[in-house]
Amino acid sequence: MDFSSHTIGGVGLEQYAKLCALMANTQPEETDKHAEIAAANGVSKENWEEAKKGWTEMMMDPQHAMAIQQIFMPTYQKALEEASGGEEPCSLDNYARIKAAMIYEKDPNNPEEKIPYEQVLEREGFTPTKWATVESYWTPRISKDEHGRLQEGKFDEAAAAKFGELMQKYADEIMGIER
Repeated sequence: MDFSSHTIGGVGLEQYAKLCALMANTQPEETDKHAEIAAANGVSKENWEEAKKGWTEMMMDPQHAMAIQQIFMPTYQKALEEASGGEEPCSLDNYARIKAAMIYEKDPNNPEEKIPYEQVLEREGFTPTKWATVESYWTPRISKDEHGRLQEGKFDEAAAAKFGELMQKYADEIMGIER
């Protein structure tokens, strides 16, 4: 199937990705706000709901997920960057500090369990949707994809090295390790 020309509810995949980026600072339950954003970009509420349901289902289908993500993610990331004017959604230092907390911080009431990542995000002033924007910004700049490939034009070797250093620093702090 050619996903670059396929539409659901009259919304193509690239348009869907751009609309999702415009909605990145909203909550999933803010459906009225989503409808307003869609309408401001020429998509009726009904068509948006149909597109959202259909594209989400297609993205969850293992048969189509990879092909869809190859179109969706670059378009989504570019739209996020355009919306932010290319500015970092948070500093690399804050990104590493929050990531370390999400990975290593333990629940004080149950030291065998990690603290739920949602609690870390809430404490740091991020919603899961806004955090996804941060992840979309930093991940291609500091890491390779699941196949060991770099995202062309994004990877920053110095930032990747700095991130590694920061992660070690914050992990050590969280775990009480002195070096």
